[in-house]
Amino acid sequence: MSVSYDIFTSMFLDKIEEYKFIQLPEENRTQIVDGYMKRACAQFKKICKHNIATGDDDAREFPIDIPDEDIDEIADIISEGMLVQWMKPYVYKQENLENMLNTTDYNGYSPAELLHRITTAYKMCKKDFSNMMKDYSYNHGDLSDLHL
Repeated sequence: MSVSYDIFTSMFLDKIEEYKFIQLPEENRTQIVDGYMKRACAQFKKICKHNIATGDDDAREFPIDIPDEDIDEIADIISEGMLVQWMKPYVYKQENLENMLNTTDYNGYSPAELLHRITTAYKMCKKDFSNMMKDYSYNHGDLSDLHL
């Protein structure tokens, strides 16, 4: 059996409200979101007990069998990682960085304040993703592998 990329994509899209994705043709949207998924999987593959490192991009599926009781947890973790990947360009947007460096009045409506808020949200998402991976490894790890 295999696991479709759509499981991760739909869970990710449920977490965001992005008008830009509605405007894009489905092929372009799929390509962008699949890129987020691959980067999130690359970070999670060392911890995950299932081989999510290599997927079939043509069929858009992972050629592995993940039990139903595990798929929701794994999809939630990967979609959280996708959220981190989605937010990264907003943090490193050149216009926001220039505004932050050139703003003399740092007030509630300044572009610098906007970047500060985006950066805070990004760090929070990244921390949540990291904590989810730690919890997963704690709950599913095998201590017999440790040489104590």
